[in-house]
Amino acid sequence: MKSKAKLVSSLLLGLLMSCQVLAYKHEETSQASSTGYDQFAHFIAGQPTGRSPWATLEQTPLWEEHARRCNQAWLRLERNQLSRIRTWSSVELKEATAKARTVFYPFGGPDFLYAQAFFPNASDYILVGLEPAGVLPDWQNFSEENWTDYLTRLLKSLEEVLNLTFFKTEDMKQDLEEKEGSGILPILLFFLARTGHEIVSIDRVYILPNGDVGASENFRKPRRPGIHFMARRISFQAPAGGPRYLYYFPLDLSNYSLQRRPGFAAFLKKRQPLNSFVKAASYLMFRPAFSDVRSLLVNESDYLLQDDSGVPIEHFEASKWRLRFYGRYDKPIQLFEERHQPALDQYYRQTQHVPSLSFGFGYRLQPDRSNLILAKRVK
Repeated sequence: MKSKAKLVSSLLLGLLMSCQVLAYKHEETSQASSTGYDQFAHFIAGQPTGRSPWATLEQTPLWEEHARRCNQAWLRLERNQLSRIRTWSSVELKEATAKARTVFYPFGGPDFLYAQAFFPNASDYILVGLEPAGVLPDWQNFSEENWTDYLTRLLKSLEEVLNLTFFKTEDMKQDLEEKEGSGILPILLFFLARTGHEIVSIDRVYILPNGDVGASENFRKPRRPGIHFMARRISFQAPAGGPRYLYYFPLDLSNYSLQRRPGFAAFLKKRQPLNSFVKAASYLMFRPAFSDVRSLLVNESDYLLQDDSGVPIEHFEASKWRLRFYGRYDKPIQLFEERHQPALDQYYRQTQHVPSLSFGFGYRLQPDRSNLILAKRVK
């Protein structure tokens, strides 16, 4: 019985990884391969495809248990977080989401889940993190131990964001360290499938200094390092509406890095109007070394939704921004306690009838200790 289970386990994991290899090796996708991406995404998300080669595996106890765990975790997340966020967004972000704007989510890593929950009608999602987009393995040469290690790291990363409200950067580095079988691509596909989307294509693209997007096969390494840089672009179909795009940039957002890559700011400016979103950002934009990305957010966003770890409150000029506060502002968690903002504390104390939150957000898991700030540009 054990040997049979091992055989099924090896077959399942091998098939999972073979599909990831396809996603990595084929830069331009055909209709046939796009169907493969979509089926793979739903399969790893615990949603039956009913199609070959997945149908046989979907009848195994191994996959049924995987699907059960996925469904159980998703139902809990839907009940405690996502449904409440969508209800909140439909009222508080009604104006911001009336048009299909671009969502810019710096420091978010692969957290498409929360960006989509708050901004479900976006045309483009631009996610930035330090985690690699993906280095996928030669699955035929992988041992059972390799597969077990890979899947364990992947599931651990998923469980973290499903049980918390954010990815921990240090844990992500360990779970997705750059070796065979690493990367955040499967996480993005999992979230896209679970939120009801169809994956159309997955491409590697590069960004020119003027912000234009080029196909990877036309990429020529520039003389000046960093001036052109790569991104991963996922084209997907929403349950209602036309095609949409998710761009993932494995990019350091420090001033030094952005100044070497002028195309990033140009790329953002070409996708206005912007709804920007910041959550659990390690208070990096309090530092002078991250003033450029802070300026991008303040200068280019029409709406900015964030917790207290985002842009410090003093950077919102009263003549240019209308601010609304939600939840409760408490001192930051111990790791960032020096980032307490007396000015923000005063805003909360002086504002009458601050609406409460029914969901946890950022570093605070409890709704009654979470805060949200919605900044709207005054025109």
